[in-house]
Amino acid sequence: MLPKEPEGCVTESRIFGFASTWLSIPPSPKRKHSAVLTDFGGVGDGKTSNTKAFNSAITNLSQYSKDGGAQLIVPPGKWLTGSFNLTSHFTLFLQKDAVILGSQDESEWPQLPVLPSYGRGRDAPDGRFSSLIFGTNLTDVVITGNNGTIDGQGSYWWSKFKNDQLKLTRPYMIELMYSNQIQISNLTLVNSPSWFVHPIYSSDIIINGLTILAPVGSPNTDGIDPDSCTNVRIEDNYIVSGDDCIAIKSGWDQYGIKFGKPSQQIVIRRLTCISPDSATVALGSEMSGGIQDVRIEDITAITTE
Repeated sequence: MLPKEPEGCVTESRIFGFASTWLSIPPSPKRKHSAVLTDFGGVGDGKTSNTKAFNSAITNLSQYSKDGGAQLIVPPGKWLTGSFNLTSHFTLFLQKDAVILGSQDESEWPQLPVLPSYGRGRDAPDGRFSSLIFGTNLTDVVITGNNGTIDGQGSYWWSKFKNDQLKLTRPYMIELMYSNQIQISNLTLVNSPSWFVHPIYSSDIIINGLTILAPVGSPNTDGIDPDSCTNVRIEDNYIVSGDDCIAIKSGWDQYGIKFGKPSQQIVIRRLTCISPDSATVALGSEMSGGIQDVRIEDITAITTE
């Protein structure tokens, strides 16, 4: 099968069976309803926890999923929070100078079971922490902004990993599971505890215009890891990473084989990568479910393996 062009876009040409050029990124869907985080008690001082505010806001806005959808605006400020869950037909929009800060209080990160295609946690066998921004079984989700920032404050987690103090696998920054029609764009992502962007068991995904930054010595800070995903388009991203800038995955050993969901129909273009000890684009390492139909072009690799 060929990588599918997003609806409403024009294909310029095809080379080797793949769509060569999509002429435009489809615009983010317009939402009928909108709210600001401060409407739900958010405090942007960098110290007050906003976990409750994020979850309350999104729960409230979820009532509009069948009535034109909703947008949550994060205004300028520093918004400390633990993990929170998204909803369908929803946009999370970070205004310029808005910074979401990942909490270093482990009680604000719920525990999740291991991923079925992995069979155990990557850092520790028993479960994992929920990602900072998480969602499952969703349709039509947009995470975007006017170059707002999400800062995972990962140094806390890197230290625990290096000192073998983790009882659960570290959280990712953004993870969407069993979802479709995903757009992640126009943001700066820094210092994730582990992988930055991890769509898994999902389809119809656009990831573009991200600046992703982590110290080159930070552990497992992969930039973008589509995992058992179909129809993925990754364009115009700048990544400095302590691990692979992009890694295409599909599960681990016998668990990935049993789950049997490949990553396929993936296009990666106009990527700039700096990662002295890892790959610009890796196939795997966890790829037991298979990988097929991948096109990679127009890549700038600076100091990578």
